[in-house]
Amino acid sequence: MSETKNEKKLIIFDVDGTIWDSEKDVFLSFNHTLKENANMEISKEQFQELAGLHLGEMFRKVLPEEEKGKAEEYEKKYKKYYIDEGHYVDATTLFENVKETIENFKSQGFRMAVASSKPKRILDKMVEHFGLNEFELVLGTEESNFKHKPDPEILNYIMNELNIPKEETVIVGDSKTDIVAGKNAGIDTIAVTYGYDKPENLRNLNPTYIVDDFKSLEKVIKYKNNE
Repeated sequence: MSETKNEKKLIIFDVDGTIWDSEKDVFLSFNHTLKENANMEISKEQFQELAGLHLGEMFRKVLPEEEKGKAEEYEKKYKKYYIDEGHYVDATTLFENVKETIENFKSQGFRMAVASSKPKRILDKMVEHFGLNEFELVLGTEESNFKHKPDPEILNYIMNELNIPKEETVIVGDSKTDIVAGKNAGIDTIAVTYGYDKPENLRNLNPTYIVDDFKSLEKVIKYKNNE
C-alpha cells in the first residue's frame, strides 16, 4: 500500500459499516423476518459472513433448501418491517468522527457521493436523519436499475455525473464488494476495518489503503488542487 497521500477530488462512500453503524438494526430486522416466516434465526457470526451481498442473496444463502425460492418474498417482508415500519434507526448511529470529518472534506473542496446496496428511498431518509448534507449524489443499487456491487456501474455513473476522472476518485467501504467494485472501476480503494467484513478478508484484497477509524481518512486522502 502507498505511504503518501493520494490526491483526489471525489470520494465515494459506502454507508452501512462505513458511515453509520446499522448492523444491529439490520441484523435484528433480518432475524425478525426469518423468525416470523421460517421459524429460524441466524447467529451474528453467520450474519457477518453475508457482508456486502444484496438482500435477496443474503436470504438465499441462509434459508433452507425448500424456502430458497421464496427469497424475494422474504426480501419484501424485511423491507416492510425495516423501512416502511420505521426500524431503520432504532439503534443505528454514525461512527465516531464521521460528521466532522465529512464537513472537513467538504471545506477542502472534495466532491462526495454515496454508492450503497440499500434502496435510495431509505438512504435519503437516513442521510436526512443524520444531517449529512454534503453528499451530492446518494444512490443505491437495491430497487434501482444499477447492477449490484461489485459491478462498477454505479461508480462509473457517479464519476460521469460529477465529471470527475477515475484517477481523481476513491471509494471508501467496509466490505469486499466495495473494494472489488472499486478495482473493477479502475479507481483507488480504501478499506475500513471497523465495519462488517473481517479485516483479514479486506487485507487479502490489497486495497490502496486500510484505515482503522474514519478520521484516519484525512491522513491518506489529500485534495487535488489544479489551480
